[in-house]
Amino acid sequence: MKKSTLWGVIAGSTVLLLVGGGLGLGNYIYTSATSVPCAINDDDLDNTPEYFETPGKDNGPFEGSGWDKWIGYDLSAWWLVDVPYEPTTIPVADDIDLAAWWITPTEGNGKTVIVTHGIGTSRRDFNTLLPTTMLVKGGFNVLLVDRRDEGESTCTDGRHSAGQEESDDFAVVADWLIAEKGIKAQSLGMFGVSGGAVTTSLVPAKTENVSAFAMEGTIFDFSAAAEQELEFQGFPGFLWQFVLVAAQVFHGVNLTETAVTTAIDAAGDRPMLVLHGDADQRLDYQSSLDFVEYAKSVGADITLETFVGADHTEGMLSETDRYAAVLVSFFDANLTP
Repeated sequence: MKKSTLWGVIAGSTVLLLVGGGLGLGNYIYTSATSVPCAINDDDLDNTPEYFETPGKDNGPFEGSGWDKWIGYDLSAWWLVDVPYEPTTIPVADDIDLAAWWITPTEGNGKTVIVTHGIGTSRRDFNTLLPTTMLVKGGFNVLLVDRRDEGESTCTDGRHSAGQEESDDFAVVADWLIAEKGIKAQSLGMFGVSGGAVTTSLVPAKTENVSAFAMEGTIFDFSAAAEQELEFQGFPGFLWQFVLVAAQVFHGVNLTETAVTTAIDAAGDRPMLVLHGDADQRLDYQSSLDFVEYAKSVGADITLETFVGADHTEGMLSETDRYAAVLVSFFDANLTP
């Protein structure tokens, strides 16, 4: 064998080893970094719409001592006393059901909001129950839903898909509300918290049956956010590209199948609201700024409400009354009974 040919074989083999190793590492990171519990977190087990509490030390939605002041914080004013809520399941795909609570106020306004939670939690998390009860006290029906692989919904593989499969599910949830509860599309909105906000941001591209969208924080540049998430979980951010390929090659999941820009474009004149703390450690505030800037550039109807000094989902605690007023006013103005 000629020396040049030998070096070519060695170089090719090295590249294959590196690529194969990179994909293997990418697959490991994908299965680790996207893992969700397929269960209710222990500190949320007792939470319901009629009674819920903030979690204890080191279990809050953001890290560090900043959370400690909210431990045992009195949320009783927002508990739903004597308001009926009905456990229900919603079939969204073959052998996949989403667990939910259907909550109806005594004196409703004829409008309905789908609410869902962040990654690794469930509908029992305080930061999902609190905005839910804000809406119910504002007169809205609420369908509070566990996403697939989380809470009490069907466990498919114990991993989230960055809102891709989840947004498909919620398009079906909207159809279910129309068929089973007689809800009209013009009276139906959706609100998502954190990872649920990412799901919500993609729903406009999946259905015309939701007429207004609110998000507690959101993502615009998914690749940048994914790199940040990898670094948050202790992995080098540059490995994201291997994760992206491995997810598709080994699991058939395209984590960027529906782009955020595509969903914003698809929203058309359907209004959007982003609520975000500018001190968020978990979900970069700049991402929401970029989301809003792009939406405005294409003529979308979008509003940003900033909670100064608030960490991840902290605005609903630090400025509770304002948060409730903004959320309720947005859906009240943009949904028609």
